Amino acid sequence: MIVEQKERAFSSFPISEETTTVLKACGLTFLFPVQAKTFHHVYRGKDLIAQARTGTGKTFSFAIPLVEKLLGELQDQKRGCAPEVLVLASTKDNRDFSDITNKLAVACFYGETPYGGQIECTQNGIDILVGTPGRIKDHLQNGKLDLNRLEHVVLDKDD
Repeated sequence: MIVEQKERAFSSFPISEETTTVLKACGLTFLFPVQAKTFHHVYRGKDLIAQARTGTGKTFSFAIPLVEKLLGELQDQKRGCAPEVLVLASTKDNRDFSDITNKLAVACFYGETPYGGQIECTQNGIDILVGTPGRIKDHLQNGKLDLNRLEHVVLDKDD
């Protein structure tokens, strides 16, 4: 492992053993530069704008620290509530949160999918909500989505 990769090894960040195992199973053995540079800012809840080329790990740069933060707070909070994280994405391809954790309730709300399953998710509780602005707006206007517990908002792929 080269020096730069050692500096970005998982052990340099507050990443749980469970998440590390999942990431390694996906072929990740260290954080990419955008992930390493943004991790602590996102984890601490700081405002951040990041820009990097396609395929350099931008989505994981906010997904990993937010998942770890919520997992660390799991003992203090009950499940089945309104989301703490809202990720507004322009496309359906943002399922990275689901790939990282199975302990958190992750829901994806997109157009061209039935409302019924999405409404059921809101009733069962969501920790992390990923969706397109139009579909999120629909649920808010219909009174089906509560964002009172929101702690983190991510604008992903702002094109």
